[in-house]
Amino acid sequence: MYIDTYIAIPLWIFAIFGFFYFILRVYATIDLFRRRRQGAYTLIISARNQEEAIEGIVRGFILKAGLDSTEEKLLQIVLLDMGSTDKTPKIMEHLSRDYSVIKLIKPDDLAVYLKSLI
Repeated sequence: MYIDTYIAIPLWIFAIFGFFYFILRVYATIDLFRRRRQGAYTLIISARNQEEAIEGIVRGFILKAGLDSTEEKLLQIVLLDMGSTDKTPKIMEHLSRDYSVIKLIKPDDLAVYLKSLI
């Protein structure tokens, strides 16, 4: 008669703690998913007459994001040409075709793009 009670009490305690542990694990998973999205970033690079350096800079950021295993956090690289007179716009167009995370915009469209991010 007393043995059943001694067995039932620990089982109920384990069941209650197990339920609370399950709730905490669900909350931790939801919180982890939410934090992953918060760590995402968009990089905006503006350049003017930088044909020698722009390609190395952009490819360096992409390589760095891949080495740090943060490529899932790098949402987009936005290239903004500020009226270059050399081959910088063509290099930017070439990079935007090579990589899906790169977007090329004009200075007049910057305000519209920033509003779309918010």
